[in-house]
Amino acid sequence: MRRFKSSLADLMALLLSLLLAIVIWVNAQQGDDPILRRALQIPVEFINVPENVRIIEPSNLNNVAVVAVFQGPTSVVDTLTAADFSATVDLSQTPYGQGQLAPVEVRTGASQITLDPPAPDQINVHLEPLVSKEIPVALDLRGSVPRGYTAGDALLEPAFITVRGIESDVSRLALARVTVFLSNDDTQTKVVAPQPIFYDQQGRVTGVSNLELSQNQVTVTIPIEESADFANRVISVNVVGEPAPGYRVLNTSVNPPSVLLTGRPSQLEQPFRVQTEPIDVTGLTESFSTRVSLALPQGITLDEVQEIVATVEIEPFSSTKVFNRPIEILGLGSDLQALIQPETARVVLFGPLPVLDAMPEQEVEVTVDLFGLRPGVHELEPTVSIPPNRGLEIRSVQPALITVIIARPTPTPPPSNTESRERTAVSGAVSGNKTNALADLPTVPDRAARPGGRPQPEYL
Repeated sequence: MRRFKSSLADLMALLLSLLLAIVIWVNAQQGDDPILRRALQIPVEFINVPENVRIIEPSNLNNVAVVAVFQGPTSVVDTLTAADFSATVDLSQTPYGQGQLAPVEVRTGASQITLDPPAPDQINVHLEPLVSKEIPVALDLRGSVPRGYTAGDALLEPAFITVRGIESDVSRLALARVTVFLSNDDTQTKVVAPQPIFYDQQGRVTGVSNLELSQNQVTVTIPIEESADFANRVISVNVVGEPAPGYRVLNTSVNPPSVLLTGRPSQLEQPFRVQTEPIDVTGLTESFSTRVSLALPQGITLDEVQEIVATVEIEPFSSTKVFNRPIEILGLGSDLQALIQPETARVVLFGPLPVLDAMPEQEVEVTVDLFGLRPGVHELEPTVSIPPNRGLEIRSVQPALITVIIARPTPTPPPSNTESRERTAVSGAVSGNKTNALADLPTVPDRAARPGGRPQPEYL
């Protein structure tokens, strides 16, 4: 017994020494690398999400995070970032419905780290199952086709729209409706693609922005045909005779352009033309409009009495005509004389043929304005005047430039008797016609003899 007690005492002393050594070593280590406590914000990842399930809450999964508090040696803690931790919420066992709390688990691969429970340690989760439902499409047809036409049964494509979303949103839908309007302009098969509007079980309009739709539009085809005892036919204008010489019929039109006819189906099915009564244009020169009646086959009548107006457009033929006209001098000073070359211009006019044929040549005037010009040789552009408001236009004027020599006459010594009589004759010619007086002036020299276009000296 004494030996046992002695051995036990020795063992206790050994353990106490070992424990004391460990405490001394730990204290020594902590003095070199003390324990540090720190907190980091860790983003939460939702894992094991069941198929065909949508997470309703949290609404923005990218903004969900928890605070992780941990401690450990300073040398380890200082190197840790949020990337060394993971925070997950396992949804594999989370029931559907609002207000379900799911635990958050934070983990780290770092050694010598102690983790506290995260804050918060639970997140409110709302899961809803995704379901699909076929919603029937209904047509709301408004308006009507014109008289004499019938609208057949409409074809809707597709007849059902598949809607996919959370059960609470899908289950309230009852019907999708498209609206199509018919009018008097609809005389052929109408094809439109309106956007459907959805209604709930109570018949109220409801939004579907949170749902997936198999179709965003519905193609509606409505066949439109003429009735058996009605037919719509285009009217043609029956013009007879010829306009006045130099004129032609440019165009014809009628208002309304077509009419609705009624008669036996066997007659209406046969091809026939609907013409106006003959409209005589013999000798006419102007456009006109007139009320007309229609020439219809026997047994076919207008569905309703209406005024029909035909318009016939008549215009003259267009052509060109050449006028050779003398050039008139304007603005020449009283103390000057002038010589022009050439003395006539060739003017080509374009316009209505009757106007050109009836226009006297005197109505085409060609002039050159010498106002303010000094003696010398000048190159001037002629001015052509034609009657206005007749539809005429000047196509060309030749020559484009007129050569004009302006001179100032100088006094001469008294002539002999013979010369006096000649001067008297010339003087009388000058007083009567300045142009004839210039006949004694020298001929205009060739342009090649006047290099640089320098003015010639005054004539004496």
